[in-house]
Amino acid sequence: MAAVPQTKPMMTIQESVKTCVRKYADFSGRATRAEYWWWVLATTLVSFALGVLEGSLAIVISALAFSPLATIFSLAILLPNLAVTARRLHDIGKSGWWQLAWWVIAGLGWIIFTIALIISLISIFSGANFDKGMEGFFKSAGFGDFLPAIIGFVIALVVTLAVFIWVLVWLIRQGETGPNRFGPDPRAWDDETAVQ
Repeated sequence: MAAVPQTKPMMTIQESVKTCVRKYADFSGRATRAEYWWWVLATTLVSFALGVLEGSLAIVISALAFSPLATIFSLAILLPNLAVTARRLHDIGKSGWWQLAWWVIAGLGWIIFTIALIISLISIFSGANFDKGMEGFFKSAGFGDFLPAIIGFVIALVVTLAVFIWVLVWLIRQGETGPNRFGPDPRAWDDETAVQ
């Protein structure tokens, strides 16, 4: 009779951060929901704190045009974010390459918006009446001139929202029970390694 594997206790936020930092660029294996979502919470809180700090500094030093600390932090966590997301996808039996598909699909939506915006701007400027200054310019632009940009924006928004929901549904799913093609179940251990 085979022993029933015991389940490990849920990972804490400290364990998640340690694991993600230790596996900084490790795209192999699996990550539980706890590991992934604690990491997301920790990095979001740090980003928020850096934003508040830089906002406070910007009031004192009004010359700050961008957020160097938040930018450096975002670049520092880019690789571990990609790695833990790949491991999280592995846990539900999906390839980590799905991340690329999400970015490409969302990017296509915004490319459509950019093209539509350019079409709108060409339409506005081609029919513009510059003889009466800016007032004439704005009066000569009709709703039809803005329609491509509005449609493009709605398409980009719908595509981005659809991708966001798709990503969220996959990332909150319970991982596959037992080993899968990406490795052993990170939630289970056998009797030999169980803590008494």
